[in-house]
Amino acid sequence: MGGLKTTFNEEALAALPATAPFVQAIRKQAFEEFLALPVPSQETEEWRYTDLSDLDLDLRPFAEGGGPEAVNRHGLLAAAGKGERAGLQIQRNSEVISTQLVAGLADKGVWFGDLDEAAMERPDLVEPHLHSLVPPERTKLTALHAAFRTGGTFVYVPADVSVALPLQTLTWLDADGAAAFPHTLIVADRGSEVTFIDRYASPDLERALSDAVVEIHAGAGARVRYVALQEYGRGVTHLSVQRANVGRQAQVRSLGVSFGASLARAEVESVLAEDGGSSEMLGLYFGDGEQHIDHRSIQDHVGNRTSSDLLYKGALKDASNAIYIGTVIIEAGAHNCDAYQTNRNILLSEHAKAHSVPNLEIQTHDPTRCGHAASVGPVSEDELFYLETRGIPEKEAERLIVFGFFQEVLDRVELPEIRTGLEAAIEAELAEA
Repeated sequence: MGGLKTTFNEEALAALPATAPFVQAIRKQAFEEFLALPVPSQETEEWRYTDLSDLDLDLRPFAEGGGPEAVNRHGLLAAAGKGERAGLQIQRNSEVISTQLVAGLADKGVWFGDLDEAAMERPDLVEPHLHSLVPPERTKLTALHAAFRTGGTFVYVPADVSVALPLQTLTWLDADGAAAFPHTLIVADRGSEVTFIDRYASPDLERALSDAVVEIHAGAGARVRYVALQEYGRGVTHLSVQRANVGRQAQVRSLGVSFGASLARAEVESVLAEDGGSSEMLGLYFGDGEQHIDHRSIQDHVGNRTSSDLLYKGALKDASNAIYIGTVIIEAGAHNCDAYQTNRNILLSEHAKAHSVPNLEIQTHDPTRCGHAASVGPVSEDELFYLETRGIPEKEAERLIVFGFFQEVLDRVELPEIRTGLEAAIEAELAEA
């Protein structure tokens, strides 16, 4: 392992809670991959802008959750946010400590709960899908995740069943010096509909790692809405991979929000595998202090007449920095596809930085549309001057401009409580400027 100091060893692996035999097999193989693979290096294009050479893997591989009583003791219901939910699961550190599902959904065949419980109770649903989109061998970090993951969330919605209210998981990390491995596996069968919210949160910590994976399987005609709200405190390194497989005439709409963590990297990918599938990928981030925020996206068009639209916007203040690298792929044999990606960054400090690299890989001759747009720049002096000439103070003028900048994303957020929460978070960031 090249001298890397780590507590992720055979003894720690053997001490993890028992799970289904096929998950045990995944753990064993993933651990071997973890030992063999290198730490991602800036010498590779994929990690060029994020330095993990000082990644701390001398962490607790498993941290207790404290049981159901910890929900009230630590105020975790409040941390989960507001809004009506069809189900709410809370994971504290390495353990799921509470799962609730409204009456009637289980009778319709909906499964929502602890991923390890699902693996034991419904292996027929979990085994074909777990790590099929994000295999352990992808990187050293995904191998680490697959080897040491406990808890996590499994969602299954049967064919033609619609879950009207959102399902949600809160992952709360408050064990200093620990690692958590959140995993969300969503299987939406043919013609089903579901909205899922992943909220990641913590207090400020000395050091902690969140190594997350999200896998979304949208069957033919399914409608999936997925929201990731990353609100970790300082001291947390959050590394996540989210990958969706979009079936025939299916739709996956995702929103990724990065407000927290000292270092945050999110890889978001949609594979439009069959004809007529569509993907919307929204992103919103606001950096402060010395935060490092890295986003990578892939819109991979495999089927005919598929469509994808990506819109990521971020504001950076203090000495924070952001990277966005996005790739649209239209595979050979994929005809009449429509794809676009947009990344905009606004700099609120002369010390803040942003880097935006959109890419197109068009391997067919007949896309309906395929393009990209990117920008990085400070608040417009002309806009500031215009507002100030109408009696608006400079700080208020800047606030209005930043809200106007984000409005294009906010207008496309369908859940009112999420949109309201984002507006309040943006207000809080601007108030501290």
